[in-house]
Amino acid sequence: MEESKRYKRMVKQTRGKKKNNKKGHVSGSGSALLRMKVRKLQILIPGGKRCNHPNFLLLKTVDYIFFLKLKLRLLKALSDSL
Repeated sequence: MEESKRYKRMVKQTRGKKKNNKKGHVSGSGSALLRMKVRKLQILIPGGKRCNHPNFLLLKTVDYIFFLKLKLRLLKALSDSL
């Protein structure tokens, strides 16, 4: 619950940093928004806080999703057998 409050606060801060340039286009916070999403993913993935490189974090994410799918299949097989 606290993570979602912190996430919402970071989104508000990121949106507040956007500035209009001379042509009226919004610029600036693309990289900040990406960093915020990477931090959120680091919180969700076990061992993600130790991942300093986004590519490594994505590999850990793929592995974790694969693990969750296997766990789901196992639990479904167990429930079907009962």
